[in-house]
Amino acid sequence: MRKNHIFKYLTIFFMCMIFTINLFAQGKSISGKVTDNNKEPLPGVTVVVKGTTDGTVTDWDGKFQLVCPQETKTLVFSYIGMLTKEVELKGQSEINVSMVADYVDVDEVVVVGYGTQKKRDVTGAITSVSSEAIEQRQAVNVFDALQGTAAGVQITSESGAPGASSTIMVRGASTFDDSGVAPLFVVDNVIVDDVDNINPNDIKSIEILKDAASSAIYGARSANGVVIITTKMGEAGTPRIDVRILNSYSFIANKLPQINKFQTVLNNNKKTQDLMKFKASTDSVGLVKSQNYFYEDLLTRVAIRKDVNLGISGGSDRLKYNASIGYNGNQGIILTSYNNKLTSRFNVDYQVSDKLKWMSRISFGNSQTNGVSTAGVLQGAIRRDPDMILYYPDGSFAPYYQMGGRKNPVQELYDRENLDERWQTSLYQAFEFKINKDLVFQTSATANLNLRRKNSFSSAELDSKGNRNKGSDNTTWSQIYQGDAYLSYNKKLNDHNISAMAGSSVETGKNEYLNYEASYFVSEAVHTMNLGTLDLTKTNTTATDYAIAGFFGRIGYNYKGRYMFNSNIRYDGSSRFGKNKRWGLFPSASLGWRFSDESFMGWAKNWLSDGKLRASWGRTGNDRVGYYESQLRYTSGSYAYNGISGVVPVSTYGNPNLHWEQTEQTDIGLDLNFLGGRASLTADYYVKTTTDLLSSMNLPYTTGYDNTRVNLASIENKGVEISLSGYPVRKKDFSWQTTVNWWKNDNTIVDLAREDYIQSNMYYVAKGYSAGLFYGYNNMGVYPYDVSNAYTEDNHTLLTPVLERDNNGNVIIGLDGQPTLLHYTLPNGDKYEGTINQLTSGGVVMRGGDVIWENMPNAEGVYDNKIDDNDRKIMGKGSPDWSASWSNNLNYKRFTFSFNFYVSWGGLIYNDLKQYLSKWGGNSHREWVDYIVTGWKFQGQNTPWYAIDTRNRKTKNRAVLSDFYLEDASFIRLRNVRLSYNFDEGILGKTFIKGATAYIYGNNLATWTNYTGFDPEVGGSVLTPGKDRGSYPRNREVGLGLNLNF
Repeated sequence: MRKNHIFKYLTIFFMCMIFTINLFAQGKSISGKVTDNNKEPLPGVTVVVKGTTDGTVTDWDGKFQLVCPQETKTLVFSYIGMLTKEVELKGQSEINVSMVADYVDVDEVVVVGYGTQKKRDVTGAITSVSSEAIEQRQAVNVFDALQGTAAGVQITSESGAPGASSTIMVRGASTFDDSGVAPLFVVDNVIVDDVDNINPNDIKSIEILKDAASSAIYGARSANGVVIITTKMGEAGTPRIDVRILNSYSFIANKLPQINKFQTVLNNNKKTQDLMKFKASTDSVGLVKSQNYFYEDLLTRVAIRKDVNLGISGGSDRLKYNASIGYNGNQGIILTSYNNKLTSRFNVDYQVSDKLKWMSRISFGNSQTNGVSTAGVLQGAIRRDPDMILYYPDGSFAPYYQMGGRKNPVQELYDRENLDERWQTSLYQAFEFKINKDLVFQTSATANLNLRRKNSFSSAELDSKGNRNKGSDNTTWSQIYQGDAYLSYNKKLNDHNISAMAGSSVETGKNEYLNYEASYFVSEAVHTMNLGTLDLTKTNTTATDYAIAGFFGRIGYNYKGRYMFNSNIRYDGSSRFGKNKRWGLFPSASLGWRFSDESFMGWAKNWLSDGKLRASWGRTGNDRVGYYESQLRYTSGSYAYNGISGVVPVSTYGNPNLHWEQTEQTDIGLDLNFLGGRASLTADYYVKTTTDLLSSMNLPYTTGYDNTRVNLASIENKGVEISLSGYPVRKKDFSWQTTVNWWKNDNTIVDLAREDYIQSNMYYVAKGYSAGLFYGYNNMGVYPYDVSNAYTEDNHTLLTPVLERDNNGNVIIGLDGQPTLLHYTLPNGDKYEGTINQLTSGGVVMRGGDVIWENMPNAEGVYDNKIDDNDRKIMGKGSPDWSASWSNNLNYKRFTFSFNFYVSWGGLIYNDLKQYLSKWGGNSHREWVDYIVTGWKFQGQNTPWYAIDTRNRKTKNRAVLSDFYLEDASFIRLRNVRLSYNFDEGILGKTFIKGATAYIYGNNLATWTNYTGFDPEVGGSVLTPGKDRGSYPRNREVGLGLNLNF
């Protein structure tokens, strides 16, 4: 892989360790200078006598001196990122060498399914992420490491809680089922359900297979792309010990406004006596209402994160190993929340003989998380009276049941626990047998064992009556066993390169669930289920199992690296589908043409180093469906007749014709490298169509079932991906490497085997439209007067009332609180003398303080006089128009400065928290600050907010989906910043430390957005994206770290 000067000093150090200058008694001395194609000195170039290990490295000025045997004929010069050069000696004692940049190492490989492939010969759409790129981010998990590094890969997290999961989509969603949008994860040749236990420090590289030609080798589970993670392996030589220590501090990135004590009085919406002294709600010496809290300050903290990682690697020609253990202690910014994680990994490769190789990968992970309910804590706090006490004078909590139904948010944190502990183990053993120099057989067996236990408990103090505590204990035991065997063939015949692979795999898995729920525990100090009264309707054991088998193959051919062809095929069977639909075929093919090698491209050689066109097509599948949804099922234990338990059918009808979701994808790509690797461009255009989408369909009540799973729809994704990378500056002491990724994806539902419908009462699902479209009422403002609700006879045009005014132009309000109406005018100012109609909502005429809803015509273009469901329309989509990232690495001598931005542009967010906090008008619950301050209160008030007393009105002011709560989702985020310093090897040489890097960094330091919620990065489902429920807020993080090598 091309490297830049960011690693030159580290390279020099290792080369000095590997090569020593051998002084020969009868030798000759040769010196010189090595430069690049820009005449800049190259430090750290390895200079060796050909056929030996005798050599040296160039110094900071690119100079070298070597004493070699008299018979030496050739010197070999090598440097990362440069083409290796051999120089013949013809008696000269001084040699000056100019090295040419290697735009891509001809031997560099990328990991593909069941093998590797030279990067320059790749004909599919594959993005590689190196360990160096991951290291710059101080990532907690794989998702943090990946966000923004690959065009076409969308990573979002709905929560900033420690240990929270993220959603990853490759080239858009190709399914309606939320559980099936994630790509397939493969770690060291092992298919895994998740990558939560992967320590980012253990990762050597990540390959993302985006097109069907690349991912079809995984067949039935690859429709959403494939993410292949390869962990680090040791190298032959002296054992290496790596220690990495990190300490950081985090705080809430954005706080929402909260009403204060005075605004609370305004919110009560009563007459002026609310402001009178000595009432219970205003008495300053009263106990219950004696405070003025800003709850977000009380509930959040400066959170500390501690990372410690230890790695040992090394080996010999036959044995290589890498062992690591890492601990991540991550406090949440909300009190009591945390995620502590311990990971370990042990990788061994042993060359038993010239033909036989044994490979072992063992990993273990344990995580402990305490989560918090943001609905009960943050949302409850914002709704709670700011003057209401949290503690009694004796220090005990003021409980829910004694505070008029107001939850105590601090008590919610300390008297409620949500513990989630996971143990994960993976055991992988493989053998590789080299039948001959061209044919290799490999087989492997894997066991993935996972135990998860979730415990919850809530104190009786959190109960509305203060007498019932409750808890639950849920355990999941998962076993997955995999095995595969395949033959790989590679043959080079002059300019022809032929490769082939064929094999089979099998996987079986079983999940066992044990669930308990109990209440009225005799002690709140011990939460075991035997101390409570079990709820037998929620105490049960269940189990599921499945099996998958597959046969796969691949062939490849290239001529001179100029004309390339690759094809994959897989035939998969799954127990999840009916007997007649159990097997599926998934083929793919791709072509590549290195047009830069053609003779007619000679004119471009000075600036175009490499140019390749790619084209691919393939079919992949998705089997993310319930284990038994193709079968009729029965259950028992939850139903009884005359006290006797019985067996009844489950509510979902088994569909024996249920089959795979199939995705066909066409991709056209272009790879360009310029100026000897100074810049590169990768561009792709794709069309991805998924048919037979799996979804639930409601059944008539008379069938005896509620619903069934069917293949009912098709969706198409089209997109463009562009990645531009280069070195604007590359000098001796300073270099700047930058990468820009830009991508855009649009989807369309092309077929829907049912009528158009509204999902979750706010999303429009219809053939010919995008998925995730908001559907609701268009808010056009607020009627300032009762008489403002006036329309022309056809109910279409809103009229303007002309009111009686005094000599100063002020509207005169009568004793009845209403103005005197003179007449109405049309929008153009003409006096209107026709029939005046008024619109109704909820069966009543709308008046001052009510929302002016857009009145939509029916199919014949006729407007009625009422606002109802027929007045809803498409408001926009919940997914971004396009996304981008910009990453930079600047190196000056021993300093490295890196930073990257992430951009999400377009789309809408439904601020559900804002709607929730502004729908209680007239109620004693606290509201959104803007609503309290500017909400409509009197005739003639011009304000965007509807009436404060809305709760007492029947109109639709608080409609669940009003575009008043839809906000622009665009944002630009400074994702990471890091400044590091590599210590001088000369100084370290006096110690036992062989290398050291110190750094400071910041994550999520700044976000530019117009969104008024906690954060504009909102996850969501395929059909219901962009809904912000006010989940756990994100944090800003600053920290420092030290990496040591021994």
